[in-house]
Amino acid sequence: MKRLSRCLWASMLLLYLFGALTSLHANTNYSLELRPGTVKGQVMDEATNSPIPFASVVIKTSDGSTMITGGITDENGKFKVEDIPLGGILFEVQFIGFKNFRKELTISSKNKSLDVGVIMLQESTEELEEVEVVAERTTIEQKVDRKVINVGKDLTTAGATASDIMNNIPSVNVDSQTGDITLRGNSNVRVMVDGKLSNVPVAQLLRQIPSSSIKSIELITNPSAKYNPEGMSGLINIILHKNANIGFNGSITSGVTIAIEEKYNNSVDLNYRNGKFNLYGNYGNNIGKYVNDGFLFREDENSRQDFDFFNDNESHLFKAGLDFYLNDKNTLSFFTNQNYFNGSGRGTTLVSYFDQPDRDLQQIFANDSKNHSEQYNFNYKIDFAKQGHSLELEADHSLFTNDEDANFSSSGAVLFPDYMDFVDTDRSQTIVNLDYVNPLDSISKLELGLEARLFETKVGYSSTGLTFNSSGNLVPTPSTDFIYGMDIYSAYATFGQSRKKWSYQIGARIEDVKVKADTNQVRAFRDTTSKSTLGLFDIPAVWKITITSQF
Repeated sequence: MKRLSRCLWASMLLLYLFGALTSLHANTNYSLELRPGTVKGQVMDEATNSPIPFASVVIKTSDGSTMITGGITDENGKFKVEDIPLGGILFEVQFIGFKNFRKELTISSKNKSLDVGVIMLQESTEELEEVEVVAERTTIEQKVDRKVINVGKDLTTAGATASDIMNNIPSVNVDSQTGDITLRGNSNVRVMVDGKLSNVPVAQLLRQIPSSSIKSIELITNPSAKYNPEGMSGLINIILHKNANIGFNGSITSGVTIAIEEKYNNSVDLNYRNGKFNLYGNYGNNIGKYVNDGFLFREDENSRQDFDFFNDNESHLFKAGLDFYLNDKNTLSFFTNQNYFNGSGRGTTLVSYFDQPDRDLQQIFANDSKNHSEQYNFNYKIDFAKQGHSLELEADHSLFTNDEDANFSSSGAVLFPDYMDFVDTDRSQTIVNLDYVNPLDSISKLELGLEARLFETKVGYSSTGLTFNSSGNLVPTPSTDFIYGMDIYSAYATFGQSRKKWSYQIGARIEDVKVKADTNQVRAFRDTTSKSTLGLFDIPAVWKITITSQF
């Protein structure tokens, strides 16, 4: 209840801020009687003396801190912006590849309509920091430590969710029934969204993300020393499209997949960006029934195993966040994720022996589960004068609770007693990391970082089944409470260079690990272990040297 209260309070606070800021923006839109001003003119290319269509015309307050209104030029480069309040304003024209044009103007009761005439824009010689291109076809880019798949329309049509897209990427596979993901045949893979780990179970997360929201997917098959080395076969980083438009924006996405049963995926994205802040919220759901059936024939036994599994799942994901731009170089960010899942599964397995029908066996399985994932993330980033030179502090706290009840029964020649399992899981994790990136020159980059990872898992298990004791007799299965915790403190350094078609990266990571396991069973058996180690573990996973060549 306390966690649910924290969740509700956080959601109510963000919704209140969202409503208040939107209301503030609405209140700045004075009534038409107080906004009698008009500015018109034409935008031309100075080099070619031709009109520039679809250029942005922005009207701001005189200090340039707040946007009042705006518009775009037509096919002839002409524009007319209305509903401008009396007083001093900052008039600005923007277009990609050209220098911004700015001019201070005054709207007065005697001069309400201003004609600024022809505005000649000069081409910009500065290199653009970032340009987002949505490609028609998927392209693959090989980097020193990862493969980047830039998602095109040909890939988004493969399905409505990220889970559908993953199954169409080489070396990645997603189980159609369970949603479990593997990378190069290994299931020990981590999934990130925009470079951040999520505590939402991977199967639920992939089914929540609409395919149309994905900009690119990074397959990090050889993680650098920046990433912790504990039993990891690789990383998959999903990069989402970002909304950089000024003002209030929103989108609705809906998808349906029809096979034996229907599956629905819907999302609503809201974003309000103006001046020094960007406020956003998202809701998505995934509702679907998953069917998996088939058979396995064994010729040596002349037997056939028929199986039929059915899952009915639904999940709801809420996300809300705020970015606050202190200035051009300093940014504060906060977001929270809340995911709710309910699922039920049913399965039947029938083994038929055609030569010995008295050996036939049937097993029935049913389970019901529900879980709640919470994530709270804080980030502070400093961008220095040099492009790519930055210092970033991030703190992430997440909670996960899961309750699962399972029922097992059988009939046939070999009769197993019916029983039920009850498993309750509580997991908490806190990660704090400080990352420093410095492009030393045009071909070299240095990365340094510190990280603390603290997590604990509590599992409570009880059953109505029977188990064999040390004497070989069947006795009731004892209830068990298990606690496992780990505190990891680490530091890393990586250095890389790119020279024409060749690039390499080398890095090292050192960790201090403390592990605690506590088992408490009904039979008064208690075992507590603690381990503390300082050093370089698993040398191949910590010392990273990567050399690639691109032709």
